[in-house]
Amino acid sequence: MDINKLSEERTLMVQQAEKEKESLADIQKEIKKRKDYIHSLHLLEESKYDNNQARTQYSGLLRILKKYKIDLEQTSEDFQQMTQAIQDASRGLEFGQKGEDRAAEAIELLGDKVISLKNLRLKYNNLDIEHDLVIIAPTGIFSVEVKNKRNNGTISEKGILRSGSHSENLIEQIRRHTNSLSRYLEDIYKKQPQIKKKLKVYPIILWANDRSNVKDQFREVPVCYINRLEYEIFKKDRYTARLSRNEMEDISAKLKKRKHQNRLYPLCVDKTYLEELTEYSLQDLKKQMEDTTRRLRIDEYDIRTLDKKIQQKGKSILSKIGELFLKDTI
Repeated sequence: MDINKLSEERTLMVQQAEKEKESLADIQKEIKKRKDYIHSLHLLEESKYDNNQARTQYSGLLRILKKYKIDLEQTSEDFQQMTQAIQDASRGLEFGQKGEDRAAEAIELLGDKVISLKNLRLKYNNLDIEHDLVIIAPTGIFSVEVKNKRNNGTISEKGILRSGSHSENLIEQIRRHTNSLSRYLEDIYKKQPQIKKKLKVYPIILWANDRSNVKDQFREVPVCYINRLEYEIFKKDRYTARLSRNEMEDISAKLKKRKHQNRLYPLCVDKTYLEELTEYSLQDLKKQMEDTTRRLRIDEYDIRTLDKKIQQKGKSILSKIGELFLKDTI
């Protein structure tokens, strides 16, 4: 191969190497872009979150998995288990939110017949209680336990709710909520006996999923579906408070004034998981970088090899020219 062809080959090889360098620069930019995006989500900045904040955090983590097409089968077993926990927690919170939304829609249909307070957290003595829903109606004050279950449920005579593999003791929740709210209101109105004697707090279990059923064997507390809520709370023979509109508004105002911030809970993940998630989201880019770097190193080696060949060819040509010059001089 003559020196001209070697030079042409070298030129093409240099162009190829420049393209590889440009690809490396693009990959590095994309790595920075992904890291900046994950950082911009402000995930796991606090140790505890309320339910709405937790939903945002979990959905942000799951969005990263989807956005960067992370293949969970290619991740560690611990990472897979933690991801499953996130998915379960996220679905649970989303389902709970849907239940609260359905309850809110049912309340909205009642217009100004009632006043409702959602996620009412009150502290009384050593008790710290967060009510799913408090409804203030002419018939009384209702502490409502909202249950939104995917599966059919059964509430036993002892107040144990079983739905799918999940079970919980409703009687403990109900007693805690109704008793604490009763004592709280009695303390507020201790100097107003006319209202105090009307402060009757009633428990209700509201079954929010109309696609599942509940068998109720628990006779102490009424269980009603969303579309039966109005009929339940306006049963004057069962609920006998007889509150005026002004009294209802006064009770609502006083409870709102004493409401505490929503309770905060730790997430089921920590910063180590986020660090691993970040690494997995960069895995495809790092593989591209590795492959591109390897090709660049090969190109650079080939260029050095060509340089040696060109140099040798050049020396050979100069040597031949020297020989011809010597012959001419002789």
